[in-house]
Amino acid sequence: MTHEEIHFAIRRIYEAALSPENWPSALVSVTEAIGGHKAMVNEKTPGAAGRSFSNGLDVENASRLQREFETRLPDWIRAIPVGVPMRQSSMISDAAFRRSELYNETIRPVGGFYVMVAPLVQHPGRRAYFSVCRHLGAPDFSDDDLEAAKLIVPHLKTALDVQGRLEAADLRTQGVLDVITQLNVGVILFDAALRPVFVNPCAEAIAARRDGLLLSSEAVAATLHLDTEVLRRVMKAALAWHDVSRDGSVFALRTEAPVRCYLSRRPPRPPLVVLVVPLCTTGLTNEWNSGARAVLFVMEPDSASGLEQMVLIETFQFTRREAALASLLARGIDLPDTAARLGIGIGTARGYLKQVLAKTGTHRQAELVALLLRSACMAGGVTTAPNSTVPCSHRSDSRGQ
Repeated sequence: MTHEEIHFAIRRIYEAALSPENWPSALVSVTEAIGGHKAMVNEKTPGAAGRSFSNGLDVENASRLQREFETRLPDWIRAIPVGVPMRQSSMISDAAFRRSELYNETIRPVGGFYVMVAPLVQHPGRRAYFSVCRHLGAPDFSDDDLEAAKLIVPHLKTALDVQGRLEAADLRTQGVLDVITQLNVGVILFDAALRPVFVNPCAEAIAARRDGLLLSSEAVAATLHLDTEVLRRVMKAALAWHDVSRDGSVFALRTEAPVRCYLSRRPPRPPLVVLVVPLCTTGLTNEWNSGARAVLFVMEPDSASGLEQMVLIETFQFTRREAALASLLARGIDLPDTAARLGIGIGTARGYLKQVLAKTGTHRQAELVALLLRSACMAGGVTTAPNSTVPCSHRSDSRGQ
């Protein structure tokens, strides 16, 4: 295992998320980086037939393994935390594994023995797992193999989420930019030089006030110099996700994490909240914005939310209280203020937040906000912004600082 192999495998994973026909070749790279011989990713979603991608397995054996994961999942696999790869030998003895149905009906027929498994998704009705095995007679996965898997597995999980959202929204054909144009949250797509290539009407309206946010054809800036320096640092941090020239271990540890900062406004208005997220551009590019590399969300904490609570309830199965809390957090309001606005204690708010994180598969509040905003864009669950009649194809030409 080398950093270059890990780096290459991660790149292939994201290519497969955008073009699912590339999953078998991506799994070849993943299998080699982890030191395995055969591998599979299988997923079961509500109301749909299960699907799987495999390396080194014929159709019959792949189908048999997929059925085992869907219908007779062993307790030792159920006990593995989501996103954590575990060697079978750390969960069950070799002797017990040899007697198991999983081994005798799926692993043994393909000539394997030692297995490493990582749950990727465990939501009600939707489960996904990554498994990799070594040939019968080969030694167990080494500590280095396990460390490589720990670097790769989070990207497998993210790639499945990306693929699922692309499929659900059909981004390639549904005109997502038209939806973003109507979003009642400022949205700015910017390129590798930090230049805006797309600005929605809400962001234009915020910038036109020249209070916190400034825009020109060449730059995104703040009204205060110190805020501009911080803003550009977080924009560059988001671009680092696309930097494939660095050491592979650094890339492998980097996740698609949002970065937050604040832009001061004239009192008594609270500062603008800015969230910057690396952009997966598939389905969002055309001849004039193909250079977009990240998206910058600008939120006004004292304005009405752009997220419809019913959309949140339907999308994530939130309760009404959970949806109200998520909607306020998406506006950049911190948890104590959110609790005060909802008339609940901070402990109760933390409990709601914990449930919201669990239902969305996120781990931090910043990740949650980014997911909610992106989901609103994809689902069209947005409130129309004022003065949003300018066609989105002309947005990049109408700015002045």
